Amino acid sequence: MKFATKIFSTVLSVSLLMGSMALFPVLSETAFAQMSSAKSIVDLAKSKGLVGERIDGYLGLVMGSVSPDVQSAVNEINIRRKTLYTKLAREQGVEIAIVAKLTGEKLIAKAKPGEKIMGNDGIWHTK
Repeated sequence: MKFATKIFSTVLSVSLLMGSMALFPVLSETAFAQMSSAKSIVDLAKSKGLVGERIDGYLGLVMGSVSPDVQSAVNEINIRRKTLYTKLAREQGVEIAIVAKLTGEKLIAKAKPGEKIMGNDGIWHTK
């Protein structure tokens, strides 16, 4: 239990997953602008019900097809998340999937009312 609590605490402290720059204080202005742009695009897509948070810690497309900008932003954020999950998993000596799922649970809990979320059942729900 202590092990899971430690991982969960680490994951909860990582505000990057919600778009913060907490773990990237040395990023260039260009990189920050790109990250900010991707987050803005995804936030708008979430508000329209096109994109949602999945229990596995990644963003997912609610609809089968979205604009190339939305697809690119989702891919960018998911790549950053996987990089972060990998780093945290190595530091904690656990599987990436464990870190990702714990984070997914937290992201789903933080989803705004009206946003789409996918739980263990694999079905999109409106929060």
